[in-house]
Amino acid sequence: MSSTSDKRDVQISKSLSYLLRHGAIKEKLNIDSNGYIPLNDILNHNRIKSQKTSLEDIKRIVENNDKKRFSIKTDESGKALICANQGHSITAVVGDEALLPLKTKDEFPPVVIHGTYLKKLPLILESGGLSRMNRNHIHFTYDESPDKVISGMRTSCNVLIYIDIDKCLKEGIEFYRSSNNVILSSGNVNGFIPKDLFLKIVDRRGTILN
Repeated sequence: MSSTSDKRDVQISKSLSYLLRHGAIKEKLNIDSNGYIPLNDILNHNRIKSQKTSLEDIKRIVENNDKKRFSIKTDESGKALICANQGHSITAVVGDEALLPLKTKDEFPPVVIHGTYLKKLPLILESGGLSRMNRNHIHFTYDESPDKVISGMRTSCNVLIYIDIDKCLKEGIEFYRSSNNVILSSGNVNGFIPKDLFLKIVDRRGTILN
């Protein structure tokens, strides 16, 4: 694929992310409680039409996206629907049929990690922990090597916050696994994973920071 085609796919992917994760209500798109929007509605939206996006373009982007950000399914009537696998800030998306609840310690991977940056760490600690902020969930991965993470943490992250799952479960904090293997949690009633539920904080060299 040419660099021009690559850039075009990136722009289409960014438009899809905005509409499916954040902008559906504002853009008057019919999004259901699981985050799905009719694919035809997406194709007919000006933000997508302006890029002369075809059905084949969207299918290719969904299939080839390295972070596996999107899913397409067909409903009982044969209508094609598309959703973002995680990352929503739309409060109307209250559930996701593709999210697997993780209810016992045995259902979790060996480690659950939130990736961040050294410059952001003081604010995280001063605020009392990890916040879901304007999103529906806090995102985690289970891969200790950011360079190999498919989704759930940016490869540029230089600080890893390990979560104490035993303590979180005792506090009643719920976790889920998305269809692209991102670990998600909406945190406690205030939308936080408090810092006393952190297991450890390390930098990319493995140096303990707390």
